Amino acid sequence: MDTQALRSAMPDRIRTERLVLRAPCRADISAIATLADNRKIHAMTTLPYPYSRHDAEAFVETFARSEAEHAYAIALPDDELIGMVGLHLDPGADPEIGYWLGEPYWGRGYATEAVGALIDAARGTGQCTTLRAKARSENAASRAVLEKLDFRYVGETVSGCGPHKDVPVASYELTKSFGTP
Repeated sequence: MDTQALRSAMPDRIRTERLVLRAPCRADISAIATLADNRKIHAMTTLPYPYSRHDAEAFVETFARSEAEHAYAIALPDDELIGMVGLHLDPGADPEIGYWLGEPYWGRGYATEAVGALIDAARGTGQCTTLRAKARSENAASRAVLEKLDFRYVGETVSGCGPHKDVPVASYELTKSFGTP
């Protein structure tokens, strides 16, 4: 997998019916810190808790659009930030989708819409044939998002990263019709 080619081919901005996916920027730092500083999000993701302004700054300035990541801020049309979605790009491996939403935006279909848009954009590049995703095994909502988007459950593993090492995670892949726009 040529991660550089995929990263270069991904659009800067993705629009959906209700959302805009765009590069995270300094103006997002306060909103990221506020939304991500949540025990419920921490319990189901690799985000640290507490999540500080410093964490948000490091994410925006160093990590969001790095060699290993191609993240998008998920925003409403008025530019209100509601979460993040992106691709983890590990050379030699299939891209892995990750996402989180601020708790006030749960249960409205935003995650499904944002992840679906990211899948379509990645598919449109013609640069990859498989996408992967993981969700905490106990995170039924996140697993439901992946299953709605035709990800296939491939098994359980144990997390090796983030604040929740050694917790069960469900692994998924999407290959059906993937890679052909």
